[in-house]
Amino acid sequence: MATVLIVQPWFTAIGHPAQSALNTARVLGVRSDVRYLISDPGNGPFAATASEMEQYGSVERFDSHGDSLRTGTLLSLYAIWRLARDHADLEQILFLDAHLATLAAAWPVVAASATRVRRVGAIYLGGPERIASHPVARTLVARFLSAPGRRLFLRTGELAQAWQAAFPGQPRNRIDTLPSLEIPGASDVGPPVIAGRPLRFGVIGQVRPGKGLEWLVPLFEHNADTGTLNIAGAFTNAGHRERLSFLSNYPNFDNRFLTEREMLAAAGSQDYQLALYDDWDARMEAATVYLAARVGRPVIVCDEGWAGRMVREFGCGIVVPGSPRPDANFFRHVPRPGEQGYQALLDGAARFREAHGGLRARDAFLAKLLEP
Repeated sequence: MATVLIVQPWFTAIGHPAQSALNTARVLGVRSDVRYLISDPGNGPFAATASEMEQYGSVERFDSHGDSLRTGTLLSLYAIWRLARDHADLEQILFLDAHLATLAAAWPVVAASATRVRRVGAIYLGGPERIASHPVARTLVARFLSAPGRRLFLRTGELAQAWQAAFPGQPRNRIDTLPSLEIPGASDVGPPVIAGRPLRFGVIGQVRPGKGLEWLVPLFEHNADTGTLNIAGAFTNAGHRERLSFLSNYPNFDNRFLTEREMLAAAGSQDYQLALYDDWDARMEAATVYLAARVGRPVIVCDEGWAGRMVREFGCGIVVPGSPRPDANFFRHVPRPGEQGYQALLDGAARFREAHGGLRARDAFLAKLLEP
């Protein structure tokens, strides 16, 4: 039986990578034809995530010597070379994250020995501009994609169109979308909403500049009648902590790394999730939209790109203009639990969850991954 190796060279980085890898394994389920290769978390905060992945398939680990995606990608290739040498059934590889220029440059060296690997794909989270504007990187990536069996996957149609336009000489199916497997099932839906209390708005997960905290915190502090802004999660680095130093005195900030269960509990205790990002590529997915859907809560997003399109299509939240920013009056007048308008948003969250989760997402993922 041919085997697919799913690689996450960024497993030990703070943020989405480890949880996304686990969600992928959960949705795919127990399979003998899927193996996993991850950067070794040791005894760190992602050790339990790695152990849980072992319930679904063989999990190989390699030392990435830190959380650099470039270094992790390069070192993962050596681990892949060893696995391909020892496992004759390994025919396909999918990188959940990769430093694309490094992969494109180094893969021919690995391929010279890993001759049974027929297909190699990588998911890329951003747009093509940086690579397309660098002559060497552009040449390497174009050469990589032109070889048979190579695929570049994007998470949204907006990004796929941008990459196809930037690399117009590639066959159409070499640059495509691949569904996210971020909603394992319906069991995460949060507790029933509570009518009559002050509204609770959440910014849950990675704490960094660009999530609107610089203006959301003073807005809620100076307008107590709008409700409560709750922030929960960990800083990704010391620089972000310094730039957001005003949070040290903010009483509704739960400053700690959250396990998946804790993150879901924090999100489920809110009435709305906020994804009002500044300095953000709107073509990208917003993890908050998935998190809100998992716990059955509406999301508030800027009316642009993928997030705006999802909210308008499924009715799973509220869209607002990117400029001017929503003010206190906006937050005072959003639909409240117990109102018909709020129930309509909950129904929209359920529609999004149904369309992007469970067996439907798994079947779409496998069909795209395994197509010739």
